Amino acid sequence: MANIKHNNACFFLISARKNVLYTCLSHLDKNYNFQYNYPILIFYHGNKYDDVDYQTEIHKINKKTKVSFHKIEAKLPEHLSEKDLFYNKTDVPYVKKSFSRDRMGYLHANYFWNNFMNYPELKDYQYMIRIDDDSWFKKKIKMNFFDELIKSKKLVGCGYTWNHVHHRVLDTRINFYEWIKDYVKKYNITVKNLKLKLYLDEGERDIVDGRKCNKNFHSMDFLCGNFNIYDRKMFETKEWKQYLNEFNILGGGYRYRWGDCEVISMFYYIHMGDSFLDLELKKKNIYANTLPNTKMIKKGLE
Repeated sequence: MANIKHNNACFFLISARKNVLYTCLSHLDKNYNFQYNYPILIFYHGNKYDDVDYQTEIHKINKKTKVSFHKIEAKLPEHLSEKDLFYNKTDVPYVKKSFSRDRMGYLHANYFWNNFMNYPELKDYQYMIRIDDDSWFKKKIKMNFFDELIKSKKLVGCGYTWNHVHHRVLDTRINFYEWIKDYVKKYNITVKNLKLKLYLDEGERDIVDGRKCNKNFHSMDFLCGNFNIYDRKMFETKEWKQYLNEFNILGGGYRYRWGDCEVISMFYYIHMGDSFLDLELKKKNIYANTLPNTKMIKKGLE
């Protein structure tokens, strides 16, 4: 079994919710990290976690684990304007119903999730697990996640995959299919995943909830996005840097709310070919993407 040293593997997340973060990290420690003490890096915008008393409470969870807080700038890229942003697409049902201007912070977080590998705080880590601040580690976990990734000889993995197609999915993937097709064509790329190659050749031939799409494309297995595990090697390739540059120039995370689950999944299929590692943590009932209810939240830390 591979021996992953603590100084080249970590957990990281971006958080804006004090009321769930403590509970998330408590369960992570109690059910997994007490065995390894992998560092945990918490990124945040604004002054949310400047509170030293709160940080002290977090450090008390396990004094052997290095937990660090990192304030990062929330700034719209200069080539984008406010009118370009996803929350202005009021003709999109999801936007109209539940994505108002107040969720600008989510769009900034979206930028972070797709660009995390370029933040200097993470540069010394070869292996990284990205979680959400309400991820729930439900039971004792015996496997070493990083060992599983290395044994699989894959560069990306996740706690579970999802492949649902419904209006909410399509609302947050506007123009994504076309952008992937254009990217492949622009750089004359031979798509390595044969299913994806076929779906891109098919065009948008289906109708779902009254809109044109390629259902097969949107039904592929995507990273869950709330528990992703990475080997930095993939993000050091010229192909990734080229792909990310195209994504950032377009502003896909800001304009369309494309998340890391879509962006990184499609890059993997295009350039790596096979599927990423699925740890099946949900199927094993040891992980869930959100905490069950507020009763689990430690009082006084909201």
